[in-house]
Amino acid sequence: MAAETGADRPRKKIQRKRLPVAPYFVALLVVLAVLWVSALGGAGWKFPTPKLGLDLQGGLSMTLTAYQQGSDEPPTAETMEQARQIIEGRVNSTGVSEPEVYVEGTENIVVNVAGDDIDETALRDVGAPAELRFRIVTNSVADTSALEESLAEETPTDEATETPTAESGETPTEESSETPTEETTSEDTSGSGQAESTDDADVTLDDVWAKVGPDAAAAAQALTAAPADEATMALLEPFGELTPEEVSLLPANVQFFVPQITCEQLDNRPPGAVQQADIEVVACSAPEPATTDDPSLTFSYKYLLQPATVLGSDVTSADVGTDQANLNQFVVNVQFSSEGADKWSALTTEGLGSQVAIVLDNEVVSAPTIQEVSSNSTQISGEFTATEANQLADQLNFGSLPTTFVVETVNEVTATLGVDQLEAGLIAMIAGLILVFLYCMVYYRLMGFVVLGSLIVATVGLYPTVALLGSQMGLTLTLAGIAGFVVSIGITADSFVVYFERIKEEMAGGRSARSAVPRAWVRARRTILSAAAVSMLSAVVLYILAIGPVRAFAFALGLSTVVDVLVVYLFTHPIAEWLSRGNLLNKTNLSGLHTKTTPATGDAAAKG
Repeated sequence: MAAETGADRPRKKIQRKRLPVAPYFVALLVVLAVLWVSALGGAGWKFPTPKLGLDLQGGLSMTLTAYQQGSDEPPTAETMEQARQIIEGRVNSTGVSEPEVYVEGTENIVVNVAGDDIDETALRDVGAPAELRFRIVTNSVADTSALEESLAEETPTDEATETPTAESGETPTEESSETPTEETTSEDTSGSGQAESTDDADVTLDDVWAKVGPDAAAAAQALTAAPADEATMALLEPFGELTPEEVSLLPANVQFFVPQITCEQLDNRPPGAVQQADIEVVACSAPEPATTDDPSLTFSYKYLLQPATVLGSDVTSADVGTDQANLNQFVVNVQFSSEGADKWSALTTEGLGSQVAIVLDNEVVSAPTIQEVSSNSTQISGEFTATEANQLADQLNFGSLPTTFVVETVNEVTATLGVDQLEAGLIAMIAGLILVFLYCMVYYRLMGFVVLGSLIVATVGLYPTVALLGSQMGLTLTLAGIAGFVVSIGITADSFVVYFERIKEEMAGGRSARSAVPRAWVRARRTILSAAAVSMLSAVVLYILAIGPVRAFAFALGLSTVVDVLVVYLFTHPIAEWLSRGNLLNKTNLSGLHTKTTPATGDAAAKG
């Protein structure tokens, strides 16, 4: 029997391993389901909507102006940039999303935040100097001028005016001194005082003495205690007419011992009036109720304070806790650096049994009595709300501003122009999608529907992602972000073009669609991933280096790139693989995948 030759042996039919497309579609559906369920949950099980930025929904715009007492020179660019970074950190810590914080000119910082529920008081406080000082109290007295004025307006002849004064005339104890805790920024209460300070920028101490008169000036400088006789009181009346700017120029003993200088004047002094650490200063506590019956009747304590030896720069961290004696009362726990711990130990040793005033900017936050010597930490206590305690802790953690600022303007921003531009942006996006689809229909014919389906899937994935990030992480959708999504349409379409052109090249070599699609995918995916990596790298670098709207553009571009890769892997390639198993893609008049030769069939296809 003749031996079999190679030509006589039966050939084994080559079976190509098919890509199981079902798991890809299942994975895509799972991803989309998770995104939509999460977005719905984040929106309270309502249809999720992205969080819009300042230009699309309006909000508040605040301008802070640098104030340097006694200097006509503007702050340096480095100082302004350092202040901008601190203010931006403070704004972010309040929960405001995607704020715009930038330097305008040589002495202005603009803060833009979006939303109709912005706390204006909290926004103003981000520009507070946050100069923390620990000063031993030399003397204290109750300032009842505001209380007496309120009582005089209600009942001018009421004898009860003496009752609160008597109650408040005592030196504040640890419990009473810790009561004033609510921070009040000079911008909130200064009003005319701040406005007048601009006109009085060139006023000197000699001008102030001349304004009150030589007799009043001499009497005030000689005081070592509050005057008791009516003649001296009458002589000191001109001090009650001084502006906060003028009061800030007076010596500390005059500010303290002259009764006509009220806490209202002291609180409205220019920012940084008590900033100098190595001199005596005068500061007031926040108003506290004089009686339990009428909380609108308040008074404050005026403190004469020694030079500060422990500063905010000695604090390493601050966090919010609750008072052990009163769990409903919030406190701020402060940890000192090693050098600060030595300073604090020396201060508590020196002032044991005395009060120590914790001064933040122009205000005495609390003034507890030093009960024991300590070194590593202390506690700022009082009637803080949770918001106020967290705000103070944030201010201490981010540090004090390198220069002081006043709130120049706070304006409400409307979204009228932004809405018009949003409509224009959406029209541009829809037009871009339509043009991409029409181009693919002309060039790739029925494969254009694959492109359309891919773009729809990308949109279905992007929308809940943006909405979810808005509800959970505060991501805001701005006009710049919409521009990033519009640009990403071209990047997404480019991935399809690369893939389809690879298929055409394979089919032009005589392969069938069944053989060309997996081979084209191996070559195309490297190009797609390389292009996506370049786009992502550009977006990351741009996001890190840029600020404001440019960062929103970069984020949108990066997010779209990630979604593009996801769609190409989980939808475009699997559906092309599924279509290649039929004869549709081999019909070049329908698929648009033109070939130079007739697609191989039968054994030729097996060889391919």
